[in-house]
Amino acid sequence: MNRVMILEDLRDAQVWLSEAVRLAWPEAGIQLYARLDSALAALEQEEPALCLVDLQLPDGSGVDFIAGCRQRYPAAQLVVATMYDDDMHLFPALQAGANGYLLKEDSQQQIALALQGIVRGIPPLSPQIAQRMLGYFQQLPSGAAAETARRDPADEEAADCLSAREREFLLVIGNGYKTAEAADMLGVSYHTAAKHIKNIYAKLGISSRAQAVQEAIRMGLLN
Repeated sequence: MNRVMILEDLRDAQVWLSEAVRLAWPEAGIQLYARLDSALAALEQEEPALCLVDLQLPDGSGVDFIAGCRQRYPAAQLVVATMYDDDMHLFPALQAGANGYLLKEDSQQQIALALQGIVRGIPPLSPQIAQRMLGYFQQLPSGAAAETARRDPADEEAADCLSAREREFLLVIGNGYKTAEAADMLGVSYHTAAKHIKNIYAKLGISSRAQAVQEAIRMGLLN
């Protein structure tokens, strides 16, 4: 890997992830970023080969970086490195364009092996994340996958009108969490969370949490 970006705000985690990358590729060129804004600015200069992205950042969400980098550099390998193993973090990251999802509780050797799999076309996934994804699809009702493939174009249009961050909020509130809880989970202020939710309601033409749940299901964010 010629250029590896690590987007992580904690210094100890930066060092730990850097060491894991060095185990995979001793000669890798690594650049460290602690904030979303500086990482996004770096994308203007050069295309990264691999990005390891934390989801909770001081000035935003790693999901926003993933979406921005994926749009600008379709070939970049974007891998989440986080402590969160729940659906509310996993699926928005994948929907934004993440190629893989690794947990910081894995050993450095496990992380390195998962990263080395990239060059062989193997998505870097922690074992319990792979199991969670498998379980999700196994729980779908019979024929649900085919039904998803036949989803109404209006549903696709509704999903496309929301930003990656708004889909993340829709997933959270669709699971029944209140605005304050969503703000805490996604690392933003109450005011910012309320603004996102207001925008979601306006774009989808809804006015209640019950309708938000229905929209999340209709768009395939919930089952």
